Amino acid sequence: MFPKGVGAYVDLMRDLIPEMQDGTVRTAIDTGCGVASWGGDLLDRGILTVSLAPRDNHEAQVQFALERGIPAILGIISTQRLPFPSNSFDMAHCSRCLIPWTEFGGIYLLEVHRILRPGGFWVLSGPPVNYEHRWRGWNTTIEEQRSDYKKLQDLLTSMCFKLYAKKDDIAVWQKLSDSSCYNKLSNPDVYPPKCDDSLEPDSAWYTPLRPCVVVPRPNLKKSVLESMPKWPERLHVAPERISDVHGGSASAFKHDDSKWNVRVKHYKKLLPALGTDKIRNVMDMNTLYGGFAAAVIDDPLWVMNVVSSYAANTLAVVYDRGLIGTYHDWCEAFSTYPRTYDLLHLDGLFTAESHRCDMKFVLLEMDRILRPNGYVIVRESSYFIDAVATIAKGMKWSCHKEDTEYGVEKEKLLLCQKKLWYSSNQTSS
Repeated sequence: MFPKGVGAYVDLMRDLIPEMQDGTVRTAIDTGCGVASWGGDLLDRGILTVSLAPRDNHEAQVQFALERGIPAILGIISTQRLPFPSNSFDMAHCSRCLIPWTEFGGIYLLEVHRILRPGGFWVLSGPPVNYEHRWRGWNTTIEEQRSDYKKLQDLLTSMCFKLYAKKDDIAVWQKLSDSSCYNKLSNPDVYPPKCDDSLEPDSAWYTPLRPCVVVPRPNLKKSVLESMPKWPERLHVAPERISDVHGGSASAFKHDDSKWNVRVKHYKKLLPALGTDKIRNVMDMNTLYGGFAAAVIDDPLWVMNVVSSYAANTLAVVYDRGLIGTYHDWCEAFSTYPRTYDLLHLDGLFTAESHRCDMKFVLLEMDRILRPNGYVIVRESSYFIDAVATIAKGMKWSCHKEDTEYGVEKEKLLLCQKKLWYSSNQTSS
């Protein structure tokens, strides 16, 4: 993919997109990520990338990415929306990702448009970019590639993208933020049309793809990329979209931030491995605003923030502050391979969701995705702590109950470690 190495590839990209160098671009998505080398290189440059790939004939590329300690998730742009809110990523990337962008009315490109922030960048390298010099190696004709590139450019223009920069094998488009282009989509003869109001832009759990443009809300001026605070200031500024959350406000955001600083300080006393190189891949299983992830931001780890598909939609706030995450329903399996996370954290998940699915199945799924010798921090009511401890014993976790930082009776902590064990009745084949 990168003949001169991924570092040289990203250096060229940063020359084309200066916003990658000054903290403007913080979150990215890599569609068809391979083994996530692009996302891994960007991590070192302060850009947090969700690397996305299906389980296809390339086998376990996402598993390999997670083994490298790079954020990755199993996923495919196919018939349903990706599990992310609208207008969230600062940048999207495809390097020879084999997604047929211009097929099916450009429906896959429309999904990239939905999840990309106004002012955000879409980067494409590989066919048909630079077809003039590369077509001979692509088993095609120059006329075919010229036609493919024109079709792609026309489609992007119709979706309110503009060509931002182009050099060698890399082309960059920017999603427009001004309303003049989007207003034209109301014309009945235009394709793709503007999405009607019947479909919530952030609805992304078992929501079918639709061939229409999700128009950015004109009142969200501060959510446009160039208007966002630069990283790392962005982490602690209450995002504009917090007002969309029931009970959400700047003061509630600040309170949540300070609360998690206190909590994480306490966690580190109880679990000294947190903050060391022993813990790298972390999941906050039911976050509100990403407070836990923000409190460990200086540690050598990354956090996948999960917002329940049945809870208040706060994932847009998580992205607006420069963190990453996904929607998920914990009554189902999570889109990852076994043994891929070093630490799982949950705060009141069973209290909130136990009426919907059996707690033991959620715990078994946690056991599946947790690495042997990995850790679990359960923050729950005393009733659920005792119930979890009983099931955890059956899964061969070693657990101990602790007080919270406030020492109250109604809420406790359960700290567990998954043991490495083997079945005693293994039969040789």
